[in-house]
Amino acid sequence: MRDEAWNGDLLARIHEPAGGPDRRGAVVVDVHGGAWSIGDRTQGERYHLALAAAGFAVVAIDFRDGRSDRHPAAVDDVAAGVGWVRAHAGRLGVDPARLALTGSSSGGHLALHAALTEVEVAWVGAFWPPVDPLARYRYAQGAVGLPVPDGQQFHAKRLVRSTEAYFGDEATMAAASIAAIVRDGRARSLPPVWLVRAGEDLNVPAELHDDLADAYRTAGGTLDLTDYPGQVHGFGHADHDAARRFQADLVHRLATLFA
Repeated sequence: MRDEAWNGDLLARIHEPAGGPDRRGAVVVDVHGGAWSIGDRTQGERYHLALAAAGFAVVAIDFRDGRSDRHPAAVDDVAAGVGWVRAHAGRLGVDPARLALTGSSSGGHLALHAALTEVEVAWVGAFWPPVDPLARYRYAQGAVGLPVPDGQQFHAKRLVRSTEAYFGDEATMAAASIAAIVRDGRARSLPPVWLVRAGEDLNVPAELHDDLADAYRTAGGTLDLTDYPGQVHGFGHADHDAARRFQADLVHRLATLFA
C-alpha cells in the first residue's frame, strides 16, 4: 500500500494485489464518500484490503470537493482519475481494459455520474449512494432537528450544508440526479451497475434507489439492486458480519466479472 500524487496535490492510495499482479490485471478505482464535501481516499480501506487480498489492484483517489470547488469538479476528477490509471497501467501492473469503478455514499453518486457521462468502464459498484442530490437535500432539510435513533449516524444539518457547498443551488442538484441523466438521454453509456442499499439507511431514502433502478432498466441498462436488511448507512466500512458479507459479495462479483 502506498500513496502517490496523481494530479497536483491530489493523492491516490494504491493497493497492490496480495502476492503480486493477479486477476489478469483487473483494477478497481474507488471514490470515497462524505456528502461531496468531506472525507478522503482512506475511507473504504476495509473493502480495499479485501479486494487486494483477493488479487485485485485498488486505486482509491482523492478529488476536488465542496471544501474548495463546486460541481462538476469532483465528477471531472473521477473521470480524470480513471484516465490516470489507464495512462499508467504498465507501471501499475494493471490492464486498462479491465477496470471497475466503485464508490460509497456520495462517492457512489460520483462514480455513477462519471461512468454514465464522461468515461467508459467495465462495471460500477455504487454503495448506499444518494443518487438524487436534490431529493436527498430536501429530505435532509426536513429532518433537521428531528431525533436520531440509536445506532444511526445521521447529521441532517451537516448534509444540508455539505450539499449546498458542492452543488451551490437546487437546479444544479437536480441536473446531477442519476435517474434524470438516464431519462433525459444524457448518458453516453450504461455500464452494468451493482447498487447496494442498507436496509435501515436513514441518510438515503429507499425510493431514490428504486427510482434509479426503474430508469436504468427502462433505458436498457443492467442494474442489480441488493438490500442488506437491518444495516445502516456506511455499514460496509465496519468490522462486523454484515460488512464482511458485503465485502465477500463485492469480491465475488468482481471475480465473476473478470474471470
